[in-house]
Amino acid sequence: MSSSTMKQQHNTLIIMARAPLITRVKSRLAPELNQRQRLHFHRASLNRLLALTASGDFALRFYQSSSSPLPSAFARSTVHRLQQGYDLGERMQHAIEAELKVSQRVCLIGSDCLQLGLANIERAFALLAERRSVVFTPANDGGYVLVGLRQACPALFKSIRWGTNDVLQKSIKRATQQGRKVSLMPALVDVDTYKDIEHLQQQSLHSHLDSAASAIIRSL
Repeated sequence: MSSSTMKQQHNTLIIMARAPLITRVKSRLAPELNQRQRLHFHRASLNRLLALTASGDFALRFYQSSSSPLPSAFARSTVHRLQQGYDLGERMQHAIEAELKVSQRVCLIGSDCLQLGLANIERAFALLAERRSVVFTPANDGGYVLVGLRQACPALFKSIRWGTNDVLQKSIKRATQQGRKVSLMPALVDVDTYKDIEHLQQQSLHSHLDSAASAIIRSL
């Protein structure tokens, strides 16, 4: 059995992101960043994630909002699929359930957390392997930057007001009500607004970013 087949049977990482179109990405970073700066941030963040996950011990699936190509050598070797669903919850649920059909453990991340590293992702898979049912990496805004599952849990993704400050709290409650064992990892900063960038520019956080993330912050 090939190594790629083994990876697919055990762990799969989903990266979900908008297509890199200048009018479609990171509008909440305005007016501090113009359209080209916002597109640069989006592309650079995606390329960083694709690069750092290329060597991970998991299958990689990239779910994009449209079929627009990514300007990255790493993207050419990544399995691309289109997101399906009416809202963010439906799109995440569809992607996770599709990958759980062929994988024992699935983690899903977005593209905007510059603090997220390979070690964080591998730790999430390890927690799932230790029989945790659901794993979350909390975000600074009350949401989460990573969710990992061993089995489908539709209740996590229905009737949630995405983008509000109680998304994680409600998600944990939903998982608990479904009888799932929840594990929380250390919280990270997700870049949604320019204040998040300013937060990462602080020395206490900036000094802990990897070189690619640090370069992205310096360019803004």
